[in-house]
Amino acid sequence: MTASITSLHQQGGFRVRLGFVPLLDSAPLIVALEQGYFREEGLQVELTREASWASLRDKVSFGLLDGAHMLAPMPIAMSLAVDRPAMPVVSSLVLSHNGNGITLSTSLVRALNDRGAHQDDPLGSARALLAIARERQRPIRLASVAPWSCHDLQLRDWIESAGPDAADHIQIVPVSPPQMADAFRAHAIEGCCVGEPWNSLLEQAGLGAIYHSGHQIWPDSPEKVLGMRADWTEQNPAVHGPLIRALTRAAGWINAPGHREPLRESMAAPHYLGEELLAMDDEACPLFHPRLRQSFPARPHGQPNLVDMGRIANRLAHWHELEAISLSRLGDIFQPEHYQFAMRHHDESVRPEEDPLHTVGADPSQNAPE
Repeated sequence: MTASITSLHQQGGFRVRLGFVPLLDSAPLIVALEQGYFREEGLQVELTREASWASLRDKVSFGLLDGAHMLAPMPIAMSLAVDRPAMPVVSSLVLSHNGNGITLSTSLVRALNDRGAHQDDPLGSARALLAIARERQRPIRLASVAPWSCHDLQLRDWIESAGPDAADHIQIVPVSPPQMADAFRAHAIEGCCVGEPWNSLLEQAGLGAIYHSGHQIWPDSPEKVLGMRADWTEQNPAVHGPLIRALTRAAGWINAPGHREPLRESMAAPHYLGEELLAMDDEACPLFHPRLRQSFPARPHGQPNLVDMGRIANRLAHWHELEAISLSRLGDIFQPEHYQFAMRHHDESVRPEEDPLHTVGADPSQNAPE
């Protein structure tokens, strides 16, 4: 492995194309590029901003991207696709936990509050939402970012808790994250489940309010992962480890105290999230919303947990008629051994006191630092 990495540096760096959707949890990719961690691992990484998860999925499938910042269910959905040719994807790194919000229109929030619903009681609010839809005699339409997302599954689980007929009265439609505000303004939807910064920006614009967090539905669930084409991983075994190490270092940088301001400024670049992010710099609208409990797992918490991924696979099968997946098949998709090998190689070459992967705040149960 050492000889291979030396060769990567001598060649000027191995080129890797990674996609991302403009969300706060794309931060590890952006930080790894901006802080030079990819370069230090012998990689030339090109980041490509995608407008939607469908676009990102298709570009990975067509080979236009080697991998991407992915929704945690995406490697499963792509590898076991029933509505399109399957594209085997491998994931060996969790990029983030939590971070989703269920944001509802201001009028819907008022109606729920009038019925005694409360932000601390997801079951009670789901029942109140169903009652409102029945009284109106027309469905309430909510949006998720894609059918094969934790957002969609969390939204469906929340709605289902109200009763077996809830899906008859509350519709879920796909809307890409950057289009959520326009969908609210056009009254095409009355709520959504989306990642940050879009919940906070909807609140800032007066279009809605964060009523629940995804954490209330699925506590401390993996949200985004690094997904790579399986054929790319097989063809480039010496590159996967450096990629994991660079992103793990980036998570440590994000967690370290005092980095919120430079992180915000980097991510506000037009080719990343855009200058809307510059408004999220005060107590009224912090970069990391405290209720959403978004976190970036650094060493040793970035390793995929097959139990967590199995729960996601079960919900995906329940809601979207995907075939049940065995533990061995799940292990073909989520491969913690790549993470373990990457960390082991790092340990063999760096003294503990010089360890750039040693970080504070690395526990995924902790919030990202203010």
